[in-house]
Amino acid sequence: MKVFKSLSPRQIARYVKSFHRGSFMVEEMGQFEFTGGEINLESLSCRQTLSLAMRVNRAVRSLRQDSQLLG
Repeated sequence: MKVFKSLSPRQIARYVKSFHRGSFMVEEMGQFEFTGGEINLESLSCRQTLSLAMRVNRAVRSLRQDSQLLG
């Protein structure tokens, strides 16, 4: 499991996109699980963590679009 010391949605998105399935932790927010290259939103309850997950999922989609345009 990867531990991120600071909140950086773009960096987390690159990690999620690379591994497609697993978990990671943000020190201030706790543990997150992801499958299929996106964070599972069903397991989250706190509004702050839900917001982070949605931002990371948007960043993953953006990275996918960028790679499709280049390739």
